[in-house]
Amino acid sequence: MKFDKGSNAKPGHLIPALLFTVIIGACGSEPARQGTPASEPVISGEHKLVIRMSDNMRFAPETPAISVGDTVVWINDGGMEHTTTNVPGKAAVNEHNILPSDADPWDSGELTPGATFRQVFTIRGEYTYLCTLHEAAGMVAHLTVR
Repeated sequence: MKFDKGSNAKPGHLIPALLFTVIIGACGSEPARQGTPASEPVISGEHKLVIRMSDNMRFAPETPAISVGDTVVWINDGGMEHTTTNVPGKAAVNEHNILPSDADPWDSGELTPGATFRQVFTIRGEYTYLCTLHEAAGMVAHLTVR
């Protein structure tokens, strides 16, 4: 760095200001997101329903209905990780994990912001599922398969 003779700045005074600028610049950067962008999911095959997960701790829609053979795609639109889970024993409240007796349970694992998860439903019935990370905050939903 070069200093003009007429400048009031002194070399020793610029180091703390430079460090402050570098630190603040790094903190303000948004991290790269993993997964598929939420606005344009890349989904192979037929799907009938997209359910969005957001940081308001809700699935939207919360109580949809689909037909046997339909695929549901969950998209994490939030800035934090979420899951879509229907595995008996994973919920703190038993009523938050309900599925028909012949149906296969599912667990997306932790979905990063922008990531997607898909599930094909082949068994009729009532399903109640949750986000394991935010169940206590009320992130529970219901799905009917006709």
